[in-house]
Amino acid sequence: QQAASDVLVAVGQRFINKVMEEVLTKFQPGILPHYFVVQTFANLSVSNVFGMVPFLNSILGTMLPMLGMAKQDHMKSVFCY
Repeated sequence: QQAASDVLVAVGQRFINKVMEEVLTKFQPGILPHYFVVQTFANLSVSNVFGMVPFLNSILGTMLPMLGMAKQDHMKSVFCY
């Protein structure tokens, strides 16, 4: 899972729209996402800052209501990252 996330981040440095199109399908409102989906968003934000700006509204709009659903420590830490 870590390797797949790293590949998406590497590809996302050049093709951010295609990567975000696929990753956002795994990021649905009301359903706590997988740890590595959130970590992929975080790493994409670090590696391609300007490419992620257009997606911030949709990501944060979906993420903020689900913060209360993160009960385990590893999910809390990845949301903070």
